[in-house]
Amino acid sequence: MGETIAQPIPSAAERKHRARRFNEGLKLAATLLNSLAIATIGIAVINPLAQRRLDLLADGGWTLLVAAFILHAMGQIVIRFLRPEE
Repeated sequence: MGETIAQPIPSAAERKHRARRFNEGLKLAATLLNSLAIATIGIAVINPLAQRRLDLLADGGWTLLVAAFILHAMGQIVIRFLRPEE
């Protein structure tokens, strides 16, 4: 009952492959977050201009800019979890 099955030690090529797959997923997540940040900035700037208002920070525009900054910061945090591919 208390037996454990020994896991095979992955080769260097297998570790590199796993690190690459993990890193690609992280890069996709960071790209998604940065794309959302760019879209949020676009909404914060284009929406008031389309309504012919020059005050970008009125009517909650500043909250969109703060949200864009937070999304970008989250993307940068995700990048810090990349694994070395050696």
